[in-house]
Amino acid sequence: MNAEYIAENEAELLEELLSVKERFCNETNICFGKNCMDGLALLRLCPGMTLNAWKILAETHDLNDWMTIPLEEENSIAHLKHVQSVLQALSYKTEHDPLTGLSNRRAFEKTLDQEIERSSRDKTPVSLAILDLDNFKAVNDTYGHLKGDEVLIDLADMISSNSRRYDLVARIGGEEFALILSGAGQHKAEQLVERLLEKARKLTFKKPNSTETFSVTCSVGLATYKGLMNLKMHEFIEKADKALYEAKNTGKDRICTADILDFESVTRETLVHADEKKFLFTGK
Repeated sequence: MNAEYIAENEAELLEELLSVKERFCNETNICFGKNCMDGLALLRLCPGMTLNAWKILAETHDLNDWMTIPLEEENSIAHLKHVQSVLQALSYKTEHDPLTGLSNRRAFEKTLDQEIERSSRDKTPVSLAILDLDNFKAVNDTYGHLKGDEVLIDLADMISSNSRRYDLVARIGGEEFALILSGAGQHKAEQLVERLLEKARKLTFKKPNSTETFSVTCSVGLATYKGLMNLKMHEFIEKADKALYEAKNTGKDRICTADILDFESVTRETLVHADEKKFLFTGK
């Protein structure tokens, strides 16, 4: 198999593959790729096709959800390794931000949901910090989007390298990052995040076509959960978001904390128990 074979046969093969794919999707509601059904394999013999040739075809026309199987036994290991590498790459992409390499929103929400369940089960704290770059639009407008990307990448590296290895650091928006601080109560979480803000202030970036530099600051909203009440993930995120909004509106470059989520519930429960005891002993 060589480049000439690809040039001569690619169009015919590609047309057939896409035609089969479209027909099954339209007529039988079958989707290929991540939602592919179980129990059916469509085989198409490709005489002379090699693994390298298929890689070119798959990358060029986004056919990595199709699997190649060699008929020659000696080539089977190479093909299986190729399939494995494609699956690993796709798995990584589904849970990581392509610019910074941090976890993405999908991985963040999955981990946060697990941490809420763990906290509720073990009655141990978990804190959520949402960090947002201050005045980031001005950075893009003044120095360009490439410089803006550089700021995001360097900030992501700083946060990741200065966080505990069992915490999750994610990019959940354009200039918004999230930290899930496992086992950290509000005081401990504040200390950890304040250190990140100090390091963020020390980051410097060169202005394009100049020897001058500029720096950035961040605002953070922090919420803590201790597992003492039922909590939905969106409620946790909303608490941290509101605290972030407060930090933005009270001067930026600071941390604002939400009330501990369990406090109101525990206080109310304690008062109910106290009233019950008072009634039992006094009748009032």
